[in-house]
Parts: sequence; structure tokens; C-alpha cells
Amino acid sequence: MATYTTNGGIKKIATGDESGTWGTSTNTNFDILDRITNGVGAITLTGTTHTLTTTDGTLSDGMFKVLVLGGSPSGTNTITVAPNDAQKLYFIKNGSGQDAVISQGSGANVTVGNGDSAIVYCDGAGAGAAVADISSDFGALAASNNLSDLASATTALTNLGLTATAAEINYNDITTLGTVQASKTVTADANGDVNFPDGEKIVIGSGGDLEIYHDGSHSYIKEAGDATGSLRMRGENLVLEDNSGGDYFNAVASAQVELYYNGSKKFETTSTGIEVTGTAVTDGVTVDGPLDIEEVKEKVAPSTSTTGTSNFDLADHAIVNFTANQTANRTINFRGNSSTTLNSIMNIDQSMTCTAIMKQGSTAYYLNAYQVDGSTVTPEWSGGSAPTAGNADSLDVYTFTLIKTADATFTVLASQTQFA
Repeated sequence: MATYTTNGGIKKIATGDESGTWGTSTNTNFDILDRITNGVGAITLTGTTHTLTTTDGTLSDGMFKVLVLGGSPSGTNTITVAPNDAQKLYFIKNGSGQDAVISQGSGANVTVGNGDSAIVYCDGAGAGAAVADISSDFGALAASNNLSDLASATTALTNLGLTATAAEINYNDITTLGTVQASKTVTADANGDVNFPDGEKIVIGSGGDLEIYHDGSHSYIKEAGDATGSLRMRGENLVLEDNSGGDYFNAVASAQVELYYNGSKKFETTSTGIEVTGTAVTDGVTVDGPLDIEEVKEKVAPSTSTTGTSNFDLADHAIVNFTANQTANRTINFRGNSSTTLNSIMNIDQSMTCTAIMKQGSTAYYLNAYQVDGSTVTPEWSGGSAPTAGNADSLDVYTFTLIKTADATFTVLASQTQFA
């Protein structure tokens, strides 16, 4: 009489049995062996329970090596392996949409979460049979996870021959190749370029002493942090250019420094001083040494005033030309300008010289009172006497030299000359 293997349900034909049907039984056994060793079975789950049965001598779902769980269970589905005395080894992939609990007896069960896979062993111990997840002991990675999900990421990294920590490896988790990110590794793009977005800085020095960045509107090379030194640029030749290559500044080692305006050189240092191309406009010039001037153009301020106090602004001009016939004797007040005193723009033992040209009609008038910053002064006159009248139908030219001898103290040298 035929018997069956306990675990696989394979028929063991007895001697002299199966006359005429022995081939059929043997072929079925081969199919069972194929299913046990390599078979993949789609198991459709419904509700919350399912029985996975191995039937002796008959191809059945419990004989599959690989179980692919599907269907539409209504909740966690308990799959009972039957019979409970059969030892089984299953490779399970759960895509059913619910967790699956693999059970065989009253012993331990194994839950295969939805979307997970496991290798489970059923011990076939009868009513107290238990199920164990042997894949949990492999130390293998779950398909959807990474190194940080191992029981010991540190051990895993060591086994890979790495000395970096998981946190350090995550520095390489960049979003865009070639674009810097906070707390990430700096990389270059396919062109070898490294892009620093607006506001991101290259910071150099232990105290953040030097910064290079673009803020979205402007670009900066900035000495910052706790820097106490100087921002120095060194090179055999230093050239500063515009975007099209036009010169702003050119410095040649052991030679000249040049400044440009719209591509044209306007200023150059030389071994003896400087050379200026064009016109130099200054608020003042201090010359310590001989002054060689080939040409001087002096500003003349015209005035149509004919009466009252005349304010002479020496910070703005040195000659005033009164173009209308004077109508009264006048006071002249020497000052820097309307907001600056003459005293504040002159040092002690400095002098300034100025000229007032006053047009006279048939009735002549003259300057008969003199002030510096609103305070009366008495000039020393050429020839020894102050004028007592103007010259009719003439130009009276007054020349004054003001010498600062102490704070707010001036000696004024004056002359009047008729031109007709």
C-alpha cells in the first residue's frame, strides 16, 4: 500500500503497486518535486484568514517554494500552514495590501508586512508548531532600505572597509551636481564648474576673515570676521578690467601705475612723480617745493550787485567782476563761502590773494569797510593811505592779500588801481 512523505506529500509506491498507473503517479511526484524546489505560486487572499494546504499526492498550494501573496484581504490575514506536522521552508513576497501572519500551530507566528519579503521556516511540531523568520538573522538589507537600517550601521560600514560614519556618508547626498548645499560635499558639474547660489559664501580663515560671494545684486570680496590685517593682492602685474576687457587699472611691477577713463589712460605714476592727461579739477592743491606752471586759467565770478555788503567767497573763486555801475559805497566781507569761514580753511602763516573789479559810472563809489568772517579789519594800503573815493567812468581794481597770523586774526594788504 502506498504511503506519502510527511513534508512534501510525495507518493511512495509500494512494491507491486500501481500496475498500469505507476507512470501517472511518478509524473505527479516529479511535478510535486518541481513545485517544492522551484515553484512560484500566486496566493490570492480574501477576508482575514487563509489555509495553505499540502495534500498528499496532489499538486497543492502548500507545495510552492515561493509564495507571492496577492488578492484583496479585508485586514491582516492569517495564513495557516496545514498539516501542522509538515516541515516547510517558504520564500514569501507580500503584495496583498495587508500584513500577513504565517501560522502553523500554537507556537510562534511570523508577520510579513505589506510590501515586505521574508524567508520563513515551519517546524511541523504538530499542535504546538511554530514559525520562524530566518531571514531576520541574515543581516541582509531590505529591498527598500539602506545601510542606516541595519541593526548596526557602524558594523556594516566597518565590514565594507569604510571609516566614515553614516552621517558623514550622508554629506554626499546632494540634490544637484555642481551646486553647493549646506552640510553637503562640494562637487563639480559635468563641465568641472562649481556653482555657489546667491548668498552662499566662500569663507577663508579660522575666524571667517575673508568672504567671496554674490548677494543677487552685487559681488563681493570682503575682509570680515575678526580680521585685523589688510586685504592684500599680490602679482607681478595687476590689471583691473571691465567685462569687455577694457582697462580700469594697470599696475606694472617696479614701474608705473595707470588709471583709465573709458579705455583712455588719464593718470600715470612716473619715476619723478605723476603725469595727468586732460584737465585736473581739485578743491585745493598743496605744493611742497617749486611749482612750474606753463598755463593758469583762473575762475572769475561775475556779479551784478551795486550796493550793500558784498560777500567774497574765497573757497569758490579769487576774482569777482562787478559788471554794473556801483550805486553806493560798499562793505566787503571775506569768507570761505556761505557755510564755511575763511578762518577754518586757512592755517596760521598762510595767505590768500583775491581781486574785486568794480565798475564805476559818472558818479564813483568805493569800498569803505572791510571784514573777515563778519569781523571788521583795517587793511594796510599800498602807498600808505586808504582810498577815499572811486574813479568815475572807470574800472577800480582792488587787490587784497589776507595773511592769517593767529586764530581768527588777519593782516590784510590792499591796493586800488584805476583802469580806464
